[in-house]
Amino acid sequence: MKDIQTFERCLRDFEYFKDFQGFPDPKDNGKRRRIPLKRKLARFNPLNDLNENQFRIKYRYSKENLRRVIEIVRDDLEIDYYEPLKREQVPIDLQILSAIRLWGGTEHPKLTAMVHGVSLRTLAKITRRVASVLASKASRYIRMPATLSEKERIMCSFQAIANMPQVIGALLQTTVRFQPENSGSHPNEEDPDGELTYPAQSNEELHLQIVCDAAHKIRDLDIRLIDEHSMPSDAEMFALSKIKDRFEQNEFRGRILLGSEIVRCSSSLYTPVRFPRNQSEELYNHAHSTTYASARKCLSLLMSRFGILGTEIMGSHGSAKQTITALSILHNMAMEWADPSIDSDLHVSPYKSTFFNAMSHASKSGEDNNRKQFIKTHFSSV
Repeated sequence: MKDIQTFERCLRDFEYFKDFQGFPDPKDNGKRRRIPLKRKLARFNPLNDLNENQFRIKYRYSKENLRRVIEIVRDDLEIDYYEPLKREQVPIDLQILSAIRLWGGTEHPKLTAMVHGVSLRTLAKITRRVASVLASKASRYIRMPATLSEKERIMCSFQAIANMPQVIGALLQTTVRFQPENSGSHPNEEDPDGELTYPAQSNEELHLQIVCDAAHKIRDLDIRLIDEHSMPSDAEMFALSKIKDRFEQNEFRGRILLGSEIVRCSSSLYTPVRFPRNQSEELYNHAHSTTYASARKCLSLLMSRFGILGTEIMGSHGSAKQTITALSILHNMAMEWADPSIDSDLHVSPYKSTFFNAMSHASKSGEDNNRKQFIKTHFSSV
């Protein structure tokens, strides 16, 4: 907060000096008119003005990889999907940079706006626009393996971790808060800094379900609004997802997903044995735990790179979904390019979902028969 106040004080001092320069000269007998000076917020180019380490801390990418992101998004942003921004148009590069820095969550949003020479209102418009363009590319960057070679490659990468065969993905779930826009309310008066303030509103939550591979890339994404009156469990959320339907339709025949003990075991989703009774089940549990812990790092890396997911996203339900989709795409890009900004080798404690209903543990007769046969086939004692 002190940094923001210092920065604002410097800007005001600069404006006072400019106003002084515009005063009429007494020698001109007051005939000289004061020339109004147009206020222009200072901007800088972080790609040039920051060193590599400073850049990675603030923008969550290396300079080289963020330039690649800019090139991928630039052409779509140049098409004017929205009303033109007032005053001077913000350069495309700075639009992308400011949005990613805001999503990184390393500082107060007001400081992010000031650093890039825009207002909070303009920054909000920019981030919605960048998120919309990125989210439109979801089918290219977030997809389950389609060809036999892709499926085999992912299965081999999972099996190499702890000799768990037939695994094609790991199911991970958490929640993300967002601040919805209330179309019925009007903004309050402008504050002393010229920013519009809105009345406080209650937060809402989105249930986030991802399927990732062993390389920590997101392969499937399901985002649903949580109904505060019904509060469905993680198991019920999985039952509503499209990925469950795809497995039931035998699109991934002979392959399985790994899930935590929170969800119910099924023919396509294998969970740990709650009370192992023999060595085979203990071996299975060990392989499951090791494999799933490695895959769970995907969610931890996503949350570490984009801190906004751990706080709250500003905007409507649809805007929040687009933002989460955009961040998932940016995460996959970082994994594909082996971006070093977030240390993937650093030990990250497993991310535990806080969204579950203990009643979902209730088992049904015969629901884990497939798992029993799987354990007998692959983990039976010699």
